[in-house]
Amino acid sequence: MALHSGLVRDLEYYIPDGNTVIQVENVLFKVHRYMLSRDGSAFEGMFLLDNIPKSDSAETLIMSNSESIQPYTDSHLHRQHSSPEGSSDKTPILLPGDTAAEFRSFLWALYALPAEVFAMPSTQAQITRLIGIARFAHKYAFRTTEGWALSVLTMCVCQAPDTPSGHDIHGDVEVDTEAGRSIVSSTELLIQLTEVAVLCTHDELHEAVEPIWADLLFAGQTQDIVSAMGLADRYKSQLRPLLGLAYYLMMLKGKEEWTKSASGDVEDDSEKKKKPRLSRDQRIRLLSGYYNLSRACEALPNNPPKLTHHPSCFMPAQQAQQTIGLGGTGTAAAHAHARCGESWDTLWAGLVMSTASSNAMSNIKIHSVDLLRKMHMVNHVLESMVNGVDGLAVADGNVATNAASTLSIMGGGAYAMAGNMNKNCLRMALKASEEKVNDVLYGLADCFVE
Repeated sequence: MALHSGLVRDLEYYIPDGNTVIQVENVLFKVHRYMLSRDGSAFEGMFLLDNIPKSDSAETLIMSNSESIQPYTDSHLHRQHSSPEGSSDKTPILLPGDTAAEFRSFLWALYALPAEVFAMPSTQAQITRLIGIARFAHKYAFRTTEGWALSVLTMCVCQAPDTPSGHDIHGDVEVDTEAGRSIVSSTELLIQLTEVAVLCTHDELHEAVEPIWADLLFAGQTQDIVSAMGLADRYKSQLRPLLGLAYYLMMLKGKEEWTKSASGDVEDDSEKKKKPRLSRDQRIRLLSGYYNLSRACEALPNNPPKLTHHPSCFMPAQQAQQTIGLGGTGTAAAHAHARCGESWDTLWAGLVMSTASSNAMSNIKIHSVDLLRKMHMVNHVLESMVNGVDGLAVADGNVATNAASTLSIMGGGAYAMAGNMNKNCLRMALKASEEKVNDVLYGLADCFVE
């Protein structure tokens, strides 16, 4: 019902026997005060400041019900009386900064029957509703409702879609159904999920959206990457890995793509205002990242991952003496251990430097500052050495091609260096190299500073 003041009564949650009127935007809600006073919420403390009891007497409720069936006329609006805040449409409790849609979603959570809650499907509309519930519950300290909404959101995001195995496309996001990842239909919805996870400091939901972001960014759509950059810039301390990865992938696209993204060039002019654009500060950070990663790539051959030698590398002195043929019972083991470490340093440097040369021998080109791809390729070569050359057959096709090229460039040198290492130490070296990739991924954000 529209009122002459521009306010409207909510069709669903203007409850006739409610005793508290709340205005959100231009919508009036009439609900039961005791429903808002539960769970130690902020409303409970607010209601204690006035003289209205949490539940009206039966007489008051009867009078309210009899009044509600009468036409809502101007005389009601202009009736002069002193009423506490929230007791009538004329003196509603105002909730600035909230949206009517979110408050309506929150009231559904308060009033819904158990059967309705359990039957709630994992649709995009319901995910949006749950995000609104979580935001409102967090703001007004409904801890139980907040925890429930976030738990259900996490389950929805992690729930495997009922589709054939393989890769499926839903809206803007490519979903790996084999990995059991949830369907997220748009980048905007993914942004909202991430924001509510950060707002409520909910680690489980945060961890659930991270792999979806990774799939989305590696798909390479520029607008999705720019959107991720904007989101990560707003929550730098909480979204460091996302910030680093988004800037990194945008950096690899080159200055021409940066310019297009900054100007908002699109085929349809009507979409210009909707498309996120790169700001001047973001482009400065991209240039800074290019410089820093160039230096990191130049230094990479001389910075091998720290190798923790396997206990078997420290051979008994007598065995080491027989193997190496060195004199002295105390020095043979030390020489064998030292040679293992030196071989690892040499092997690492050779593998890293050969990644650039392998570009000329394969169809897959590695950008000169693509630090992650360089390290991933080195890891695949190391893995093939640990498992044998046949290990390349099970690797990703593109990476396997480059790894094979790397081995062919190094010739027998790679296997000679690997042969000088303790086999268990070679496995430890592979583990150290994989951990270095994770460290670099988390530290990418430090490269993109103004």
